[in-house]
Amino acid sequence: MDKRNIISVTLLVSALAFNPLVATELTTNTSSQRQINSVSSSITHILHKRGIDEDMAKEISENFLDKEDELFTAMIDNLLNEYSNLTKEEVLEYLSTAALYRQRVDFDSYSHLISMVSKIKGKALTEQSLKQLSKIAKLNKEMYIA
Repeated sequence: MDKRNIISVTLLVSALAFNPLVATELTTNTSSQRQINSVSSSITHILHKRGIDEDMAKEISENFLDKEDELFTAMIDNLLNEYSNLTKEEVLEYLSTAALYRQRVDFDSYSHLISMVSKIKGKALTEQSLKQLSKIAKLNKEMYIA
């Protein structure tokens, strides 16, 4: 009887000890997938809010992101993390307009980043902003090459 109790307690302790590790790994994988889907779904939602049929908005969003959604999401994160003057909503609004007009968005292009931020903010950029955008373009270009 004692051997059964020891085995039962050992199994219970093992299950309790390893359960958080498995849960953490699963949460990490699903949160990155959710973020990728959120860019596509956010663009879809914005386009639908502008009056485009939901199915068509989803198709436009998927065509815009193509098959590089993970890379695209990482480059957006670089932009938002390194350039604090932009919000995610502003970037998503810009991206939805670009998707609607089927324009390319190059987060690894310094000139495109300047154009994008200037259009979003509606004013000329400071020298500090230009330096930040140059750094972001270099980071994104390294990600694109790798």
